[in-house]
Order: sequence, then structure tokens, then C-alpha cells
Amino acid sequence: MPITVLLIDNDREHAQALVSALADPWLGWRVDVTSSVQAARERLRQQAVDIVVCTQQVDDGGAFDVLETLHGVPALILVRPGQEGHAAHAMRHGFADFAVQDPGMNYLLALPAQIEAVLERSTSARARRSAEAMLNRQHRLLQAISRAQAVFIASARPQAAFDALLEELMELTRSSFGMVGHVQHHPDRAPALHVHAMTDIRWDEAARMQTVRRSQDALVFDEPDSLIGTVLASEQPLIADNAATDPRCQNAPPGLPALRTCLCLPIHAAQDMVAMVLLANSHHGYAAEDVPFMQPLLNTVGQLEMARRAQEDRRQLDAELLRTSALLREKSNALHATLASVSQGIVKVDADGKIRVYNQRYLELLELPEAFLANQPSHEDIVRFQTERGDFGMGFELIEATARAYVQAEYAAQGRGHSVPDSYVRRTQGGRYLEVRTCTMPDGGRVRTFTDVTDYLGTVEALRQSEARWRSLTHLSSDWYWEQDAQLRFVRLDGRSSDAVGIQDNSFYGRTRWELDNTFVNDTLWVEHRAQLQAREVFHDFEIQRQTPSGEMMCVSVSGEPFYDEQGQFAGYRGIARDITERKRAEAEIQRLAFYDELTGLPNRRLLTDRLERAVATSARDGKHGALLFLDLDNFKGINDTLGHEWGDQLLVQVAQRITASVRASDTVARLGGDEFVLVLQDLHEAPTQAAVEAELVAQKVRLELNKPYALEGSVLHSTPSIGITLFRDQAQPVQELLKRADLAMYQAKAQGRNTLCFFDPAMQAAASARSALEGDIRRGIERNEFLLHYQPVVNESGQVLGAEALVRWRHPQRGMVSPGEFIPLAEQTGLILPLGQQVLRMACTQLAHWHQQPATRFWTVAVNVSAQEFRDPDFVAQVWQALKETGAPPQQLKIELTESLLLHDVEDSIAKMQSLRQRGVGFSLDDFGTGYSSLSYLKRLPLDQLKIDQSFVRDVLTDPNDAAIACTIVALAQSLGLDVVAEGVETQGQREFLLRNGCQQFQGYLFGRPGPADLL
Repeated sequence: MPITVLLIDNDREHAQALVSALADPWLGWRVDVTSSVQAARERLRQQAVDIVVCTQQVDDGGAFDVLETLHGVPALILVRPGQEGHAAHAMRHGFADFAVQDPGMNYLLALPAQIEAVLERSTSARARRSAEAMLNRQHRLLQAISRAQAVFIASARPQAAFDALLEELMELTRSSFGMVGHVQHHPDRAPALHVHAMTDIRWDEAARMQTVRRSQDALVFDEPDSLIGTVLASEQPLIADNAATDPRCQNAPPGLPALRTCLCLPIHAAQDMVAMVLLANSHHGYAAEDVPFMQPLLNTVGQLEMARRAQEDRRQLDAELLRTSALLREKSNALHATLASVSQGIVKVDADGKIRVYNQRYLELLELPEAFLANQPSHEDIVRFQTERGDFGMGFELIEATARAYVQAEYAAQGRGHSVPDSYVRRTQGGRYLEVRTCTMPDGGRVRTFTDVTDYLGTVEALRQSEARWRSLTHLSSDWYWEQDAQLRFVRLDGRSSDAVGIQDNSFYGRTRWELDNTFVNDTLWVEHRAQLQAREVFHDFEIQRQTPSGEMMCVSVSGEPFYDEQGQFAGYRGIARDITERKRAEAEIQRLAFYDELTGLPNRRLLTDRLERAVATSARDGKHGALLFLDLDNFKGINDTLGHEWGDQLLVQVAQRITASVRASDTVARLGGDEFVLVLQDLHEAPTQAAVEAELVAQKVRLELNKPYALEGSVLHSTPSIGITLFRDQAQPVQELLKRADLAMYQAKAQGRNTLCFFDPAMQAAASARSALEGDIRRGIERNEFLLHYQPVVNESGQVLGAEALVRWRHPQRGMVSPGEFIPLAEQTGLILPLGQQVLRMACTQLAHWHQQPATRFWTVAVNVSAQEFRDPDFVAQVWQALKETGAPPQQLKIELTESLLLHDVEDSIAKMQSLRQRGVGFSLDDFGTGYSSLSYLKRLPLDQLKIDQSFVRDVLTDPNDAAIACTIVALAQSLGLDVVAEGVETQGQREFLLRNGCQQFQGYLFGRPGPADLL
């Protein structure tokens, strides 16, 4: 048999000789050598050995120092010759044997046999001690079972038996901590352990008292991730010999000792886990054989738990019986007290008609002697007694007609065959009224109540009369009464016919005021009104407009106040409503007469003054200009004198209508009297010059409208206005001063020949005059063909001319060549850009047709810029096509240049027009690309042929990295979309080379030629 020997010897030669003697291959022994006591102790802690051989003395101690760490391992001591007495002393203190180290080391020959003998004696001794310990434990186990049974039989509380069992279990396993309790199962969650007994090993009084209090309320362990939770879930025993590192042992309640070793034993009874024992901190740990050894004692715990449960069930049953009996007595007493205290008479009749239960009030209301009911008479006996006494009248006339036949049948003892009325009323001989109600019971009996309703019926009658008076009052009144519940829904409407206010009953009740159909109130007023209602405030004269079934509008004034129930809780609103349509009409007429001109319906001088003051204040606040236009009809007096005032009035009405149609709804048009009108314009430009331009446009628009003929009673009249204009932006000038200035400007206009306009400010007047003169010159220039085209070439990478861009110029007879920057913006503002654009397009197409006939220029293209107004003209496509047809120009060589902002106005319409012309061969170029805000998603949809890089990017392409990056990006974008790209404004060779190097192959700019006449290209 292999044997492990630990040799403790600091003599290396001796130790080697001893190892050679013991480590014989035939024996199969293993010898470990240490030279010190400390090393030997470390070796014993790390690994078990069968026997220890130790010399008498080593470096750090003697053989006796080793003895205390052996814990039952047999030891043999080696002594020198002459030290036999020391060996005997060592054996008395625990060494199993000794050997004498003779100089020749002959003792090594007998040492193996001596070690085997020691091991044999040690094994026999251990077996004997184990058997004795097992007998002692079994005896102690039987004593524990007997003690627990004796404690329980002695009728002690179950707690005492559990305490005794826990004490025995801890003693048997030599544990320092333990607990025992029953397992409580729950249908909707994991089972829990309710502790009955636990070792009281608290470290301080506060912790001990805390555990005691919790034990009184049944200390519960229900943490599923704990050691106990694991056993509750598996219902199997669990041994944890390294509990300090087991995470399941970390969830113990505060105050419990730290667990080092742990044994959890589930206890079963009747095939269910009913209890659990936890034992912890045994010095020797726990072994699997401990479980079957303690099973008899665990069975006793299970029997005790089942007995405890049975005892608990009996206790609860006894308690429930006592509680039910007490409740029954309480309810019986309460029933008798209730019957005696109610104001109704109550009688219970069984299925045989016998009176079984009644109260004192029953005797009082029916005036029956109590002795008569002592013998439990039948109900028919009671009816017969009352009839013979005359309680129902001679012909039962004191009984309500609906129940009279039934009472008569009861008197004849035949009432059981008749239908029992649920309730009826009868009158007593004393003039009181009793309500009789009957309820049939499941057993065939009946419960009948008698209530004195005399006061109630009197109140009902008084209420009916009051209601009749109220209805008469409301129906005869011009107002009507309404009520709403706590949710502000209508529940009542009395008085004036609901048809008069356009409300039908089926759509009125159950709805709030703002849910009614055909109701019109300003949103702000609705919000304020609902806030009043939420605050439970009284409100007066809330005005609502409604449309009646006939389609007419009516105005209703509503007033109301909240009301509350007897508990002070809000119950709703009630109030009155009144038709104030006629009053509102009268007020509106008064308002019209006070503030509006009776003939034209325009604001009069009073209202004009108010609005002008507001306009001046608004302009001062916003920093924007306003304008005051004073208008007077030319030669109106002659119309009145020759045709009469009726014709003059009709003319004034039409003038008012035309002026109103020519301005915005936010502007004010007023009539001061006679043929004088005033216009107040607001929200004009901040700059005075631009504001004057805007005011002039409005004045010219009004003048042109008033210049149109007037149709009056089959005749046609002509009239012209003179208009004076003054601007305002601050409150420095009073309103009357502004009117005076505009009036003076108007007379200036008349002095200048009438049918014109004049500004009060001479500088503005000069600017307006210049602008007006330029507009006239443009109009005449178009008529006289004073506009001509210059062409700037577009070249390829080799400098070869590919075509040209047509640029309009104006050769004025007096001014000379006028810059496009002067006349193009004015032409766009006045609409003259349309005829000018048509003229430019025709001239460009004529030149294109001429070039097409020449071999050298046959393939040149012409690009024509088109303004937004031209492109949005519904006839634009037709005009382009007509110009091409009339001039014979090839459509494929005409390019129309558009801007990004123009295309964004109406993308779908733009695409449709472009596709229509594209199908006929006309090309499109996107001018000034990169300066607008177009979307790339739109760009890919547009039928374009060419992109033109704006000259603002080309100008600094060699010095500004941003411009260079933008130019390159545009070239790359055009190439990816399959479009040509032209760089505008190329003025230097360096710019051309940079653009050519980055993929641009078409150029336009001063480097290749300035704009000039066609014959110079």
C-alpha cells in the first residue's frame, strides 16, 4: 500500500540515507523531506501525510513543536544513543514510537517494519474512536428525538419543541449557529421560510432585540438567490463548506454571523417540503453522511411541523367560529335596532301567510294592538280586521284604484291568486297617506313596508304648482332659462321656443355651449369664457352669434351663475339668455352713421383721423414708413352742374369701389366729403426713397383705374384724379398737419396739369418725376425700337467661337447709351419687361437666323436672358415658338438663360414649360449658378443643357481657395449630370488655364471679347 512519509531532519546526509532506506520501489513509499518545523507545518497544511518521522532537534525547534500541528497523524521520533529516556517522555506526550540512530545506521533496516506497525496501531485506534463517536451520536440522536417528543406531548408551545430540536441538532453537528422554521408555499410566488427557532448569538443587545422583535413577527427568508432560496427551490439538501466565498451566502439579514460552513436540510412530510433546518459554522465542516444520519431527527421535525399546522388550523377554526358567532349576534342586535329605528313600518310574511317579523312602527302606522299580533295571525286576518274597522272605507275608496281589487281579494281570503302590486298608496281615516310596497322573497314569503308619504306628496304638489307658475312665467317672457350639469352640458331649456334660436332638442341636450352647431364666437372670447366657467365665476352678457333655421344670423346675450349641491360640490351653471339681434343692429347702424360715409360706405373724417393716428404710431414703433394720399377728382363740379347730383353720387360710389379694389385690405380708404378721398398706406420700406417708390406705384395704380371710363345709366363718363402724397414715419407731425401736407401736394398736382400725382417733399418729387420720365422713355423706346443687342462671344478650350450671349442696350436719343442697370429694374417693376423681352427675343432670333445662313457662323448659338415675369407669362412658350417661326431661326441653336430663383417659384410649371420647348429643340442654360438657393433634387429634374459659373466665383479663383473649390465643384457637378459648363467673367489667362485644367471647356469674358455689335464678332 503506498504510504506518504514526512521526514523532518536538518542533517542532509542522514536524511538522504533515510530516504534511500524508505523509498524502495517495491514498497512504493513516498518520502518528503523538510529541514525545519516551520516548513513541516506548511507542508502539513498543504497536503495530507500518513506518518511523520522527526529527529529530536532541528534548526528552529524540537520534535515537540511539531507534535501540536499533527491533528491525529502518527509520529515517530529519532533519538541519539543514550537518549532513550527522552524517547519515553516523547511517547507519553503523543509520539507513537521511537528509533535510536546508531552510528552504523543499522536501525534503517528495521525502520520500514517499525513504521508499518505504527500505522497499523494508529488505524486501529482511529477506527475504534470513530465507532465510539458514532455510537455516542446515535445515542444522542435518540435522546434528542425522545426529548422533542416529550416537550411536545407535555402540551408546551411548539416553539419550545423547535428550540429543543435545534439545540440537539447543533450539538450533534457541533455547529455554532442554526435555525429551524416551516416552509410557507404561495401560489403566485416562490416559497418562503418562516423561522420558529434561531440561535441567540447576537454580539450586542441592540442587534439581539432587533432579531427578537422580528422573530415575534416570524422572521421570513424569501430571497431566491440566497442559500435558503436555493434549497426552497430544489427541495434537496445543500452543503457549503466554503460559504465565505459563496455568493448565495451574502444575502443574510443584518445581525446574523458570517457563515463559513453551512448545511441546509429540507424536511418533507406528506410528500411536501414542510420545514427546513440550517446549521452553520461547524469546526469540522459537514459531510454527505450527516444527512442520512440526522434523517430520523428531521422526520421528527416534520411530524412536529405537521402537528403545529394542525394545531394552528384548529386554533384558526375556533377563532373563526367565535368571530362568526359574535358577528351573528352583532347583526341580530343591529337588525332589531334598525327595525326599531326606521321610520317605515316593516312586516315579514312567510309562505303560509303568517306574520313572522314586524316592528313597532308597523303597529303605529296601521294602529294595530300589539296583543293582536302576539299569536302570529295571518296577513288576511290583519286585512279583515282593518276592513271591518273601516280603515279602507265602505267601498275600499281609500285604496288607490290600481290596488283596490287586490285588497278586496285579500279581505275575502283569496288574495293569493291575485297579482301583488309592487306599490300603491292608501289614505287613513285621519287623512294621512301611506305608501305600501311589497317585495316577494325566494321562499315564497313577502316583505311589506308602510311609509307615511303625506309630507312628501304635499311637497310634490307644491312643486308641481311652482313648476306650472315657472313655465307660465318663462313662456310669456322674451328671455329663456337654461341649466347645465357639472360637465357644462345643457340639461334644460325653458321659455322661448327653441326653434327661434336655431336649436333642436335632439341636438341641444347633452352638449356644451361650444359644441352647438351654427354657433359663432371669436376664439379668444371662447378661451376667456371657458376660463370663467372653470373658475366658477358669475358671467354677464356673453354674446354669441347663431344662425337660425331660416339662415338669418341672430345675436344672443347669455348670463349665468354656478350652483352647488347640498354638500357644497359644484353641480353646474344656470342662467338666462336673451335675443339682442335688434339691439346689435341698432348699435351697428349708429356706428355706421357715426364713423362711415353714408353714400360710399367708406370711413368718414372721424374714423380716418383715428386710423391715421394708429398708423402713425405703428410706423414709429416698427421703423417703417407710411404714406398719406389725398385724392381729388378733376372737374367733378362740372359733372354735378351739367348732369345733376344723382349722376355725381353714382360716380363717387364707383370711384370708391375702384380705389378700394386697388389697395390692400390693411390700407384705409376714406371719403372726407364732396369728391375728396384719402388713402392711408402702411408697412412701406424703411428707406424713404424706396418707400416713395412704393407709394408712387399705388398712386399710379389708382390713377390708372380712375382713368377708365365710367358707365352710368347707359352713358359713358370720363374722370381723372389729382393725387397728393406725403410720407410719415414718426409722431413728430400731428395728423392734421399730415392731411394739410397731402392736400398741398394734391393742389400741386392740379397745378401741374391735373391727372397726375405730386409728392410734398421736393426731393422725392424730383426722384419720382425722374422715374416717371424714365418709364415714359422706356415705353416710347420700345415703340420706336431704340433698344438693340450687343453680343459677347462664348469660346471653347481652343479659343474657337461657339456662339454668343445677347445683351440688351438702349441708345436714347438724348441720353445716349443707357446702362441696363438703370432701365432693367424699372422695366421689371412697371411690367414693361414683357414687351421689351419679346422685342429682345425677336432681335436675337433674327440675328441667329442670319448667322445660320453663313458657313462660318452656321453652328453658332445665341443665349437670351429671360426675366421671371417673362417666364411666368402663360403665353411664354407660344411667344418663343412664334419668334422662331417668324424669323426662321433654328431652335436647336437658341439657348434660354434662366436664374435659380426664377425656377424655384413654381417648379412643376417651370419643368412643364421647359420640356415643351425642349421637345422642339430649344436649349436651356442655368445662369449665375451657385448664387441662388436651388435644391439639387430639383436640379436633377430640370431639363437643362448647360450651367454657367457666376463671375463672382471666377474673379478670385486664383487667390481665394473657397472660390476655387466652388468653381471645381460646379464643373464636377455639371459633368456628373451630363451638362456643359461655361465660366463667365474670365478676364486673365491664368483664370482660363485654372478652369481648363479642372475640366471647364467653355469660356466667356473680357479675355475673349467685350460685348459689342454682331458685325464685330
